[in-house]
Amino acid sequence: MRLKRFYIILITIINLLIACKKPPYYPPYKNVKGFVIGSESCIGNPDDEYWLVDLTFRANTPQYGDTLMLNSVTYTNVVKTKGLRDLKQNGTRVSIDFDTITNTKIETTGCTVSNPVTYKLKEIFVINLFEIL
Repeated sequence: MRLKRFYIILITIINLLIACKKPPYYPPYKNVKGFVIGSESCIGNPDDEYWLVDLTFRANTPQYGDTLMLNSVTYTNVVKTKGLRDLKQNGTRVSIDFDTITNTKIETTGCTVSNPVTYKLKEIFVINLFEIL
């Protein structure tokens, strides 16, 4: 009985020593949280439009986006994306895992509607997307 307990303790200590030698895991993406604030009107199909996300959900969010005035409200950290899937509704709180945000502002071209509404903003490329409840 004592020998069995000794082996269990010894194996546990060896496992802990081996595990402590591993470097910490860092995921290959970053996460940011924000609010869906609107969309562009260029193609006429909401599934193919860019959607605007204000990344000020958390107080210390890095400045990824640009300043935009929309419906008389000034937003200070706005990006656009086509990766919102089924969360395309104004006011939706989203958590976005991403690996890339463009360095330059993207201008939407090739519009098919008669009076397009587009914004020259940086684009975020979504890896994973979650709704914050």
